[in-house]
Amino acid sequence: MLTPTQRGTAGEQLFAACVTLSSAGDLELFKPLTDDDHTDVTAGRRGRVPALAIQVKTALSLDRQGFAVARMSFPEGKARRHPAFVYAIVFVTDANVEAAWIVPSADFNRLSYRGAGRRGKGIELQFMASPTRQDRWSAFRCGRMEMGPKLVSIIDGLPAGQPPRVPGAHLLLRRQ
Repeated sequence: MLTPTQRGTAGEQLFAACVTLSSAGDLELFKPLTDDDHTDVTAGRRGRVPALAIQVKTALSLDRQGFAVARMSFPEGKARRHPAFVYAIVFVTDANVEAAWIVPSADFNRLSYRGAGRRGKGIELQFMASPTRQDRWSAFRCGRMEMGPKLVSIIDGLPAGQPPRVPGAHLLLRRQ
């Protein structure tokens, strides 16, 4: 059985592959050196600085009701919210992304179930969605070859200004 770290890493790698392929290479992904701020990967258009910070969560099975489930814990008690912060939940079966949800943080925070964090500290947000049925998350659901275009659409809709600051992410920019 996979450990939670192995499950997360596998989901992140499948996410990266799907985004790269489905964007025809238009998006570049960068992995922060640390994951203290709920950022597993950053994304931006090729040749530009990253524009999105993305938290990737992986579900390898469905619960009894047929929902993919993912949980996010915020021990400090405040969920992260920023126009350039996105949650990506991937439902993986047989090493394949069967369904994905690309959800801006404001929508995720509004739609997710809330509860007390571990040991009563902070809050926990819970995502529960069907990969096939209509539910509150259906508008954010996409197939593996739609993931890149969805992220491009979010990037294109961001207000002009500074890209998000991602602690732990160090980028090397080259001259052209």
